Amino acid sequence: MLLVLQVVALLAVALAAGFFHYRVGLLLEPVDEACGGPDPAARLQVAEQLMARSTALAAWQPLQWIPMAGVVLALLGAMSISVYRLGRVSIALRRANWGLMAVHGAILVLAIRALHLYDLAWISVAKLSPTACLVELGEQGRLPLAQAQQVVFSILTREQASLLRNPDDLAAVLAVLLLVAMVAGFMLWRAIVRERREAPPGV
Repeated sequence: MLLVLQVVALLAVALAAGFFHYRVGLLLEPVDEACGGPDPAARLQVAEQLMARSTALAAWQPLQWIPMAGVVLALLGAMSISVYRLGRVSIALRRANWGLMAVHGAILVLAIRALHLYDLAWISVAKLSPTACLVELGEQGRLPLAQAQQVVFSILTREQASLLRNPDDLAAVLAVLLLVAMVAGFMLWRAIVRERREAPPGV
């Protein structure tokens, strides 16, 4: 049961990341040659398309609660299993059980942070990408317009952010931690089974 809950949490994180990038891909689909290239009229047209797409995709926003609920419920379930085991294992295994519970708690905090960052990143992209298409970035520095525009979109999606501000990096960390928790949970389960087999009858 613990493994199932951990897999559900992992799939929920993957769903949140995939949902975010799918929406961003749909939003930025009309962006070509850095918002229409150097022609102001072409960039204005692309910006209008982005605003229309942003409004249409706003109706998808409540769907973000599906992965959030999946992560929270799965990890709370995993922690409740650890609580249930506390009075049924030896002192040595009880410490390992506390450690696994702490890992699940840390994963839960990081997962909530990552999903919140995905929400903030989407809001930034939806609101600021039309404006970014109208800015003459290429004329303000040495970067070509196309390259400068890509830098802006990378900043909007937090691809250039530090670990605790980049949802994709946090999602990768979460995936690793969940895999570690899976291995630790399996090892703990085997230890519990072995302890029960070696216990004298009637104990």
